[in-house]
Amino acid sequence: MAAMLEKQNSHIIDCDKISRETTRQDSAAYFEIIAHFGERIIKTDGEIDRKALGNIVFNNKAALKKLEEITHKAIKAEVFTRLKEAKKGHCDLVVIDAPLLVESGLNEVCDRVWLIYADYELRLKRIAKRDSLTLEAAKSRLRSQTAFDELKAYADEIIDTTNLSLDEMEEKITNLKENLYG
Repeated sequence: MAAMLEKQNSHIIDCDKISRETTRQDSAAYFEIIAHFGERIIKTDGEIDRKALGNIVFNNKAALKKLEEITHKAIKAEVFTRLKEAKKGHCDLVVIDAPLLVESGLNEVCDRVWLIYADYELRLKRIAKRDSLTLEAAKSRLRSQTAFDELKAYADEIIDTTNLSLDEMEEKITNLKENLYG
């Protein structure tokens, strides 16, 4: 969805990308993560093995909470920096693309919240494919996510992609964008 908006002169702030950037070797978050989870999550090149870390946190709520405490503050700080920069640009819309928008509190700085939804089986397949995970590993990630029924209370728009083609998704996104402030 974000890529579709980016093609339509929107500035995208990708929180997954920021998460990877703020946990790179020698960052403050990197050292906090290693201090808490140990050196077993370090790859031979010194970077964090995100798959190994995921195996720990997506099977342990307390570990996931600790990781989020460490990463959310760094991610939010970078998002605010990028929001200030984006406002100087010439784009139609600034989008914070964040899987944990509500959980991190970033929804508070948004004019509108769009919740992208798909049924469980489709989400499971998408996560497994995107992250090269087994179905069991993908299931543990889905179990760790906030339930849709809780998130929809924060949403101004719910976009159910379960049965939409890419063209239909793009049309829906275009219509929502055009109707934002009209």
